[in-house]
Amino acid sequence: MSLDDRLVKSAALVGLKIKDAGGHKLGVIRELFVDRDAGIVRYVAVEPAGLFAAGGKFRPLPWRLLTWDDKDEAYVADLTKDRFKEVPAYDRDQLNSATYGWGGQVERFFEGGV
Repeated sequence: MSLDDRLVKSAALVGLKIKDAGGHKLGVIRELFVDRDAGIVRYVAVEPAGLFAAGGKFRPLPWRLLTWDDKDEAYVADLTKDRFKEVPAYDRDQLNSATYGWGGQVERFFEGGV
C-alpha cells in the first residue's frame, strides 16, 4: 500500500462511525483535534450513539486508540462499550476553550491503559 492510499482528507473523517471490537457502534466522529506543532491528530470528538447520547456532549478519544477497519469502513476503538460510557463528556464550548483543560483530563482518564 502506498502513502497516497493511506491519506484521507479531514472532511472525509467527520461522520465516520466508531465501534468497539465487538462491532457495537459507539458514535460518530464530529471533530478532529490536531497538534499544530507535531502535525498529527491527537483526538477525535465522538458524538455518542443511541443510549450513550449525552445531550449535546462529545467524548474525546485519543487517536492512538483507533484502528481502521476496511471491511466496515469504520474506526475500531480499543475500549469496551462500558468504558466508552465512562469517558469524560464535554459540550462544544468546553472543547473550544483553550483554558478548559479537557485534553489533560482525557489523558489522565486513559493513563494506565483502557
